[in-house]
Amino acid sequence: MRPFVVTTMKTRNVESVQLLLDAVQEYGKATVVYRGMTSVKYELKPKIGRLTRKNRPLEEKDERYLLRLFKQRVAGILPRMPADEWEWLALAQHHGLPTRLLDWTRNPLVAAFFAVRSEHDGDSAIYAYKNNKYLPIEDYPDPFKVERISKVIPTHATNRITMQSGLFTIHPEPFKEFDSTAIERFVIPKDSRKSMKWALHQLGIDAGSLFPDLDGLSSHLMWLRSDGN
Repeated sequence: MRPFVVTTMKTRNVESVQLLLDAVQEYGKATVVYRGMTSVKYELKPKIGRLTRKNRPLEEKDERYLLRLFKQRVAGILPRMPADEWEWLALAQHHGLPTRLLDWTRNPLVAAFFAVRSEHDGDSAIYAYKNNKYLPIEDYPDPFKVERISKVIPTHATNRITMQSGLFTIHPEPFKEFDSTAIERFVIPKDSRKSMKWALHQLGIDAGSLFPDLDGLSSHLMWLRSDGN
């Protein structure tokens, strides 16, 4: 993967949770959402836009095909079926299927956790996107017909999405990096990642609280009693 190239967004370092909160306070009452990424070099774009097949980027037809197979194979598994295409897309995204959605959170501490959660020998990043507009999804029944990057909140929310204060942006051209003057990047130096993760745990932000199931609990307990990041 090529390095992330910043063109318009402001960047600054945050070596601790307190410095992150100080920076967030500067936004005042502005509506801001956050995204944490393990490596500062990762591209800010949806998963479907990062994948290739036979040395070419995946296209809309590939994404629609994956979503169609997902719909066909979850019958009988779900307690209730999604009511519309937005719910299907959000559900697929939540369970790891590549889509044109990008995950964000309203909570900067949650974003910080996802930035430092996994082992990584390098700097991590938190992106803050200042935007107070949401797409009225009732006016766009087909997510593939949305023509510009927009914030969306599908009605079908899993317990994890609720606990993580989650929402999405939708990207009509998912292969393009998301760059905007409305985005600020906070860099967590690699030497600060471990101490920040511990500070987040002290504030109740960890795998056990953000993934309220047996997998999340097990992951958190393993981290507590090991030398991992």
